[in-house]
Amino acid sequence: MLNIRRVGPAAPPPDAAQAAVPMRDGARLAADVYLADGGAPGPAVLVRLPYDKDGAYCFMPAVARRMTARGYHVVVQDVRGKYRSEGAAEFAVHEAGDGRDTIEWIAGRPWCDGDVVMWGDSYFGYTALAAASAGHPALRAIAPRLTGSQLSTVLDHGDGTADVEQTSRKAYFATHYVDAGRYEWQPDWTARPLRAAFDAFFAQTGTRSANFDAEFEDGPGAGRFRPRPLQALLDAPPVPVLYTIGWFDNCAVWSWHDVRALAQDARWAPHLYLRMEPIDHENYHLADAPIAPADDHTANGAALARLLPRYLDPALEFFDAVLGRSGDLAALPRVRYEICHGDRREAASWPPPGTPGRTYHLAASPSPHLAEAPEPRASRVEWVHDPSDLVPSAAADPFAALFDRSDLSGIAERADVVRFLAPAAGADTDLVGAAVLLLRLTAPAGAAVHARLLDVDAAGAARLIAKGQVRVAGAAENAEVALDLQSVAYRLRAGHRLALDLMSSDFPDHVPESPAGTDPWTALPGAPSPRSVAVGGAGASRLVIGARPPGR
Repeated sequence: MLNIRRVGPAAPPPDAAQAAVPMRDGARLAADVYLADGGAPGPAVLVRLPYDKDGAYCFMPAVARRMTARGYHVVVQDVRGKYRSEGAAEFAVHEAGDGRDTIEWIAGRPWCDGDVVMWGDSYFGYTALAAASAGHPALRAIAPRLTGSQLSTVLDHGDGTADVEQTSRKAYFATHYVDAGRYEWQPDWTARPLRAAFDAFFAQTGTRSANFDAEFEDGPGAGRFRPRPLQALLDAPPVPVLYTIGWFDNCAVWSWHDVRALAQDARWAPHLYLRMEPIDHENYHLADAPIAPADDHTANGAALARLLPRYLDPALEFFDAVLGRSGDLAALPRVRYEICHGDRREAASWPPPGTPGRTYHLAASPSPHLAEAPEPRASRVEWVHDPSDLVPSAAADPFAALFDRSDLSGIAERADVVRFLAPAAGADTDLVGAAVLLLRLTAPAGAAVHARLLDVDAAGAARLIAKGQVRVAGAAENAEVALDLQSVAYRLRAGHRLALDLMSSDFPDHVPESPAGTDPWTALPGAPSPRSVAVGGAGASRLVIGARPPGR
C-alpha cells in the first residue's frame, strides 16, 4: 500500500477578509483580502495559486504582510476548483479569463485606486502571464518568478528535435490536480510500465485526475489541459514584466522560452526586465547549499524571515517604479544577475553586451576532454544506452536541486556516461551568457541526449552548473543537433575544472526512451542501442558559451 496523505485547506488568518469573487460563468473563487493603510485607496497585488491561499507551503500570509507594509493591498486567491474555490480543478484552462475577471473585481473595490499588479512563483507566476494575455487595462505590471507561459509542456524546436518530457507534469496532475485538495505521496519509479505507479495511486484513493487521464486520450479531449499559446501573450497589450529566473530551476526552460520571444518582439521588448539568481525552484540559494535546517525556509521561521526580503523586494521595487510610487522605471537596470560563486551585476540586455565568447571543443584523444581547439583528426565517441538501467537524476527532488547539492563525480564511472574534462582553470574564470552544445550526433529515431555541465573541484567532487536535453524524432546520421543549456553565469574558481557529461537518460526527472512509436508511460523498456558524437575536424561537436549562436 502506498503512503498517501490528502491535505485540505488551512484556516484563514485573522488579518485577512474573506471574499467570494464572481466569475463570468457564475463560479465564485475564494480570496483573502489584506488591506494596507487602513483601507485607503491604493494599488493592489493579485496572487492566484492552486496551493491553498492559507497553507504553509507558499506562506502567503507572510508574503501579504510584507506587501501591505509597503503600502499595497493584497488579494490572494485559490484558483478555480482548488481548496475553497468553486468549479472543477482544471490545469491552465481558466486562468486567462478568471484572472481578467478577478482584476475587474479588484479594480472596482473602494480600496483600490484602479491599479493592479500580479506576482507569483511557478503556477502562480503562470497565472500572472495568463492574465496578462487577457489584456485587462487595470493590469499595470507583472512579476512572474520561476515560470513561463508554456509551463509543463514539451517544447518542440521545429527542427526535428524537441525537449524531453519531464515526469513532473503527470506527477503534478496526480498530486495537485486530482480534486480540490493536495495528495502527498511518492511514486514507485521502479514500476513498469511507468504509468503503473500512478494507476496504483488512483486505485488506492478511489478517484482519478481528469487532467492525468487526458494525457493519454485521443480525439477532441486530448491535450486540453495546456496553457494558451505564447502567441496569446505576444498579441496582448504589453505591460512591464519582470522575469526572475533561477540558474538551478528545473522550470527555467519555460522562462527562457518566453524571454527570448519577448526580447525579439518590437512591442514587448521595451517592457522586458530580467533578474537571474543562483536559486532552484523552491528558492533555495547556492550560498546555503546543501541546505541545513537553519536555512530551510519551509520549516524554519527565522529562515523564512531572511528569505522574504530577497524573495519579494525586487518585485516591489519594480512595481513602485512602474506605478510612480518611488524610483524611475527608466532608471532600473534591464538585466540584473548574480554570478554563481561571484558578484551581482547589471546589464542592458542578455547576454550582456561585450560578453566574451568561449568555445570548448569535444575531443577524444587520449581520453574524452574539452579542448580550446578541435583535434585535427576526426573520430567518434560512443556510448550504449540501456533503457533498463537508467542514469539517475542529479538531485533527489528536481524542484530542490540545491537542497542536497549532490556530488556527481561517481556518475562518470558508468559505461553509458561520457565525461569530457577540461584542464584546471589557472585563475577564476567567469562563464557568462547563453550555453549551447552543438553535437554531430548519430543515434536511432526517438533517441534522447542529456547533457550536464559540471564544476569539478580539486578533490574531484563534481557539482552541477547547468543541464539540458533533446530528443531527435528521426534517425540521426552525423547530424548537427543543438542542445540548449539555456544560460549560465558561473565563476569557475582557480584549480577547478569544467566538465561535460553526455548520456541518454536522466531518471526520474525525465521520461526514459521507449521503442519507436510507443508512449514511454505505457511501454516496456526496449533493447540497448548505441549512439555517438563526432569529435575533431571541421564543424565537429562543441560547447559554446557567450552570445547566442545563430538559429534556434
